[in-house]
Amino acid sequence: MHQHDRTSRFDAAGWALFFIWVGIAWLADVGLGIGLLGVAAITLGMQAIRKAFGVPVEMFWIVVGIGFAVAGLWQWLDIQRPLAPFVLIALGVALFFWRVLPRAPRQQTESE
Repeated sequence: MHQHDRTSRFDAAGWALFFIWVGIAWLADVGLGIGLLGVAAITLGMQAIRKAFGVPVEMFWIVVGIGFAVAGLWQWLDIQRPLAPFVLIALGVALFFWRVLPRAPRQQTESE
């Protein structure tokens, strides 16, 4: 099977699992926290499967899966503080370190 075919199948399987889970979670009335944790498990699990089968992992979906996991735990544990300010602070800190602070110059090796 070609990698493109495998990638398409994994993507379709992930979306199918997502819709199945959302339907089950809605019918079973499991609550938002558990629902989000299930979506996180599917999202991160599909990236793990991609890696196991040699299909490129998509960093965007790893970040989204972690976001779902954090939001699901936040809701499930009934933390009284809102999550959004913490997310905004984390994004600001990440942006600052990633794009604002200068990076150390790369060392040249003898072969360069």
